[in-house]
Amino acid sequence: MTSVRRYSFLPVCIVLAVGCRGEQGSFTDDSPFDYNTRMFVADEDSSGTFVCFATKDTTLLPGTRTTIVFTGFPQHSAIGRVTRRGKLPCIPGPPMPPMDSMQYIAEMPRDTADRIGIPVVLLGRVAKPVQRGDTVIIEVEPGQPPIRFRVCASTEGLHATAWAGAPLASTRRWHAYYYLGYDVDPTCSGAEYTPADSASTS
Repeated sequence: MTSVRRYSFLPVCIVLAVGCRGEQGSFTDDSPFDYNTRMFVADEDSSGTFVCFATKDTTLLPGTRTTIVFTGFPQHSAIGRVTRRGKLPCIPGPPMPPMDSMQYIAEMPRDTADRIGIPVVLLGRVAKPVQRGDTVIIEVEPGQPPIRFRVCASTEGLHATAWAGAPLASTRRWHAYYYLGYDVDPTCSGAEYTPADSASTS
């Protein structure tokens, strides 16, 4: 009788284990998307298998889902997971690491060799990215327009932005600056980096 009971419960245990593997880590609930704590510019490691990003949140859990958008032309996206945190884990790393922040690693598939441009990482549960021509769009706020991404250059760095619709013709929802450490020809307009809305970050 004892052995029969063990075998009869085995399929149930397997089903439960598989069912629990989906969502794990931080930001697994349906709370509103916070651009300040869930969206970051990142660095891609020279191995091409993971990206690194910095946040002041020191409690981010391994297994947290990441949606990674490569903002070059054409844009591409990938789904990954936060694996661990470390000190300057990407090679090459940023010219000036952010102060008072923790660096995390997000692994991603190896089959995205055509990705180009500075990566943007979105943490936690969001809608699946949609590829429309050369553009990636993602719904992060239910009932609101999907966001689109744009990157432009200032004299010594890049400005990454997310827009509630067509870039420059809609509301800017997020902004981050990536310092390059060398001079580049500026391509930004004022709307891409001025603190014009409460959702933007620097």
